[in-house]
Amino acid sequence: MTQLDPHAAGFRVSAPRLLRATLAATALLDELTTGLLVVGLPLVRDTLHLSYDQAGFLFTAGALSSLLLEPGINLASDRASKRLPILVGMLCLVAAFLLAASAPSFALLLLACGVLFPANGAAVGLAQAALVDASTALGRTMTRWTIMSGIGDLLAPLAVGAGVALGLGWRELCLGAAALWLAAVLVLVPQRFPRFARANVEDEPAWQPLWAVVRSALRNRELLRWVAISLLATTLDEVYLAFAALYLHDRLGVSQEVIGVVIALALGTGLLALVALDRLQLRVAGRRLLPWMALTALAGVVVFLLAPNALVAALGLAVTALGAIGWYPVAKAAAYAILPGRSGLVRAVAMLGAPFEIALPGAVGLIAARFGLGAGIGFLALGPLVMLLLLPRQRRSSRPA
Repeated sequence: MTQLDPHAAGFRVSAPRLLRATLAATALLDELTTGLLVVGLPLVRDTLHLSYDQAGFLFTAGALSSLLLEPGINLASDRASKRLPILVGMLCLVAAFLLAASAPSFALLLLACGVLFPANGAAVGLAQAALVDASTALGRTMTRWTIMSGIGDLLAPLAVGAGVALGLGWRELCLGAAALWLAAVLVLVPQRFPRFARANVEDEPAWQPLWAVVRSALRNRELLRWVAISLLATTLDEVYLAFAALYLHDRLGVSQEVIGVVIALALGTGLLALVALDRLQLRVAGRRLLPWMALTALAGVVVFLLAPNALVAALGLAVTALGAIGWYPVAKAAAYAILPGRSGLVRAVAMLGAPFEIALPGAVGLIAARFGLGAGIGFLALGPLVMLLLLPRQRRSSRPA
C-alpha cells in the first residue's frame, strides 16, 4: 500500500498552483508543438522532397523508438521523484526540435523524430503521472488534462496557418517549438516536487523485485480492463478524423476549406463536452457515464456514414466527438486508481497497447482500399462496441450515493 509522508499529504490537499499549472501546460504544449510538425508535414515534404512512404516512416520510427524506451522510463520513475526525468525529457524535446529545424536530409529528420517521441513520453507522460500522484480527484484531473490537450489540438493548425501567412517555414516553426519547451524548462527548474514515501519500493533491490511488480500488474484483470478501454479511445480520435476528412472529400465532394471548418466544429464540440464532464463528475462518477458515451459515439458514426450532405455529416462528427471525447480521461483515471502511487507502472502497462496504435491507421487504410472508405470508418465503429463489452457491470445499491 502506498504511504505518503506529511509533506506529500499536504501537497495532495493544496498543491502549489504554479507546479500544477506547469505540469498541466505540458499537455497543451505537447499537442501544439507536435502538431506543428504534423500539420506542417506538407511543408517538410516539399522542402526535403520526401516520398509518401518516407513521410509516414518518420512517425513509425518515432513510435517504435518510444515503444523501446518509454516502458523503462515509466517503471524507473516510480522509484524516485519524477522531476528529473521530466526535465531531461523537456531538454531532449528542445534538442529534437532544434535538430529537426536544422536537418538538411531525411536521415537527420528521422533521427530527430526518434528522439522526439520518447522525450515526449518522458516530459509529458510523466508530467501527467506526477499530477495523478498528487491528486485526490483522478477523474477531474484527467478530464482537465484532456481539455488542455484539446486546446493544443485547436491551436496547432492555427499556428501553422499564421506562420505561413507571415512567411515562416517549417524550420522556423520547429525553432518556435524548441523555444516553448525551453521556456517550460526554465519555469519548472526552480520548483520542488512532493516526496512520496512508497512502501516496498525505495528499499527494494533494483531490478528483480521490479519484474515481480510488473508480472503482478499484468495479472491484474481490472487494470488490464481499464487500460484496454482507454486504448479504444484511439479508434475515434485522430485516425477517425483523418479518414472522415477523406470521406467528406471523396464521397460527398466537400472542399478542403469546408472540411477544415467541419473538423474544427467537431473538435470544439468535444471540448465543450469535456468541460461539461468536468462539472458533471462533481455529482456522478465518470465511469457510470461510459455506456452512454459509447452509445452516443456509435450513433454519431452511423449518422456520419448515412449523411446525404456535408451538414448532416458535420452533425454526425459532432455527435461522435460528444460521445467519444470523455473515454480516455475517465478510463485512464480508473486505471491509475487501481494502483495508487504506481502511476509509472500503470503507464508502462498501457504501453503494451502501442503496437495497436501503430498498426491501426494501416489496418483502416487496407480495409478502405479493399472495401471502400465506408468500410474503413465502420471498422473504427467497433471501438465503442468493444468498450461496451469490456465495461464492468454496475451493481445497484439500495443506499443513496
